Amino acid sequence: MKKIMCVAIAVFFVSVTAFAQTTTFEAVCARLAAHPNTIGNFTQVRKIVKANRSLTSSGTFIFSLDGIMWKTLKPFPSSLVVGMTSVIQITPDGKKTVIDASNNQIFTSISTTLSSVFSGNTKKLYESFAVNFSASGNAWKAVCTPKDKTVAAVMQSLEIGGTTTQTDAEFSTIVMTDANGDTTTYTFTNQKYPKELSADEKAVFTAK
Repeated sequence: MKKIMCVAIAVFFVSVTAFAQTTTFEAVCARLAAHPNTIGNFTQVRKIVKANRSLTSSGTFIFSLDGIMWKTLKPFPSSLVVGMTSVIQITPDGKKTVIDASNNQIFTSISTTLSSVFSGNTKKLYESFAVNFSASGNAWKAVCTPKDKTVAAVMQSLEIGGTTTQTDAEFSTIVMTDANGDTTTYTFTNQKYPKELSADEKAVFTAK
């Protein structure tokens, strides 16, 4: 019986190791892209090195092909919608402010990174970032380092991590490290994958 158990354990670990070795960044992105819409909860922790303090907020999010929406509920309600060329801020009273970011190289690079990962377009991502991908068991991590000096002067890296199987993938964290060492960490929970967003959810991505 002990020999059988040892063999079974050995086979399990060999299988896990083999799966990790065959997991690629392209495969993970393709599996993420199978979900055109992802909704759930997030917790954001902003760590400021010089001030030695952390700021925490939480709320709900939407990741879609149209962009990303962060709806903060605590400590103060607000919404931030990030598209490919604009940022939309929505106050609790419904007032909307649209900021044109089409000529902002830093903003464009960050938006391109996230949209490339979640749409499976890794070729576009490699044009602007060096990607260090690693996998262990069912966990994966991709550290994206900007190639452009202008972007690198502001952002040191963008790290995305999650879990994957042979048929599906999920992201659980995003960590953005500024050039000065400050970090913004997003942790995601309760993720769901609706095929279609509601009319109200689609409307938030319209910059008017």
